[in-house]
Amino acid sequence: MTYHIKHLPVGALPEDRVGSWSVTRDGVASRSVSGGGIATWPVADAERWRRAAVPTVLAPAVGGWVLAVLVATAYVLLFGLSSISAAWHSGPGDGTDWRGYPGLILLTALPFWYRYVPVAAVPAAVFVAGEAALALARPADVDRPAGAGWLVVLAACAVAATGSCLRLRARRRQRSLALATAGARRFPLPKGTPETDGHRGHQQVWTGLALCLVAAAVLADGLFRGPAASGVAYDAVGQQGVTLVLLVAGTTVYGRGLLAHRAARRLHEEPQPALIVGVRAGADGRHWVCPDARTRSAAPLIAYLPRKNDTRARTRLLGSGSAYGVGNGHHDVDPRHEPFEAVLYGTLAEGDEVVLAYACVEYHRDQDMGRMYETVTAAPLRPDRRHGLGPWEPADGAARQRRRLQEERERAERYREAQRRAEESRRNPPRGSSSRGDGGGSGNRYNAGGCGSGCGSSCGSGCGGD
Repeated sequence: MTYHIKHLPVGALPEDRVGSWSVTRDGVASRSVSGGGIATWPVADAERWRRAAVPTVLAPAVGGWVLAVLVATAYVLLFGLSSISAAWHSGPGDGTDWRGYPGLILLTALPFWYRYVPVAAVPAAVFVAGEAALALARPADVDRPAGAGWLVVLAACAVAATGSCLRLRARRRQRSLALATAGARRFPLPKGTPETDGHRGHQQVWTGLALCLVAAAVLADGLFRGPAASGVAYDAVGQQGVTLVLLVAGTTVYGRGLLAHRAARRLHEEPQPALIVGVRAGADGRHWVCPDARTRSAAPLIAYLPRKNDTRARTRLLGSGSAYGVGNGHHDVDPRHEPFEAVLYGTLAEGDEVVLAYACVEYHRDQDMGRMYETVTAAPLRPDRRHGLGPWEPADGAARQRRRLQEERERAERYREAQRRAEESRRNPPRGSSSRGDGGGSGNRYNAGGCGSGCGSSCGSGCGGD
């Protein structure tokens, strides 16, 4: 069995920690530093990092849903209730409106780009806002529902542009705060780190390009179709609808994959800053980075999702036997109940990729002591806000080890009992199975019993009637 170790051993650090820990009555951990080495993250600095984030209403998920509602409302007003506004058709027999089509694509993409590709949402919002302003400047082409629809479009553009700029600014601010805490020292990634820059985002990039290529083919089919025999221009609304869906999906997937690939490249290109943090696992599989693994009042900061392909276990041996005996702080914990220490390499903001190195202990059957190995995980940081984690209490290392040994003994006893029963079953098979395999023995016993009464016919000449 393998378990997470509460406190990092010295061998798991890039170099020895300098300083000592102390915990106050309210459970806040602090560390006195006497010079170099890898830095820890004080709770006060972590709170400043948290306050640098954008307000919840402009967070990626919430802001994306707000924009989706605004865009859907604009669709209803412009294309459902308005009778004279410019839509896909500019009038009967006039063919398809191509001039306003780019703005329609960008308007539809705003919620998705805001959530996953905020860099692209800013110019898209500016372009769509310009289209809306030009439409409102022509009163003859706008009725009351259309005017309300264009005002909703302007509101959506304002939310998208403002929120995207604030999110990009918050990322820079959070990176600078984390770098200030980490100090000027830079460390190479630990040995065994998965080389995610070789695959991170590649599938999304190629999928997005494929969708955009299909969209271009469909759009070209509608764009270069000639007029009908009657002279009426070809109506390419069907091709426009299919292309809109394909382009919005393709550009979103492509942009998300490209940003993930660039984050992985930045992580692997050069040595990175490092911090000692706490990590706690959620019930849904997400892991949350905390300022440390000692302060019970410190709230989780940012999440990542560890994947099997991006985790390397047992990259190097950290210790065995008495090197982490009971009482020295290197006991194992349940990461769903309390955080464990890890070294975080990389910058700290949503969308960045980081590497976390932590210690795991591997026990074997009937062993009081096991072996402690380093485990390395590479993962992008997620923009999640809601963690659902409650307060935690530190586990008693000695009591936890006694409980683990008792569970191991009970498991071993159950295993031996199952083996003993299987062996007895092989030695003493059930009677019914042996009689069925007798090859007709029950019929022979019946004939012998019938012969004892002097039947004559079944025995041949042996009985007669004497």
